[in-house]
Amino acid sequence: MIRYAAYAIAFAAAAGPAFAHDDIAYVGVWDCGIGTFTFTAESYNPGDSVLAIRAVEVDGGSYLLSFDDGYQIALSDVTDTTMSWLSLASGDGFDCSRLHR
Repeated sequence: MIRYAAYAIAFAAAAGPAFAHDDIAYVGVWDCGIGTFTFTAESYNPGDSVLAIRAVEVDGGSYLLSFDDGYQIALSDVTDTTMSWLSLASGDGFDCSRLHR
């Protein structure tokens, strides 16, 4: 029984957020000054690797994205053309412009 519970927890964590692509304002390709960041419904690519999004918390127009090992980023003031990106680990922040969806 414990083995099945552990499997269910691992599967739920691997499944990522349950949002449709069109419902997520930050999905797309963004120029954030230091590089091009790409977001899908399931992943984030800051240019050097692809990170699976494990959880998304939504507060109005702001999003808190959680990844493995407790890494988190906040995306705020997300519009069709701009957003603010903030690393909760380092405190680095960037103003981003959307390149395309």
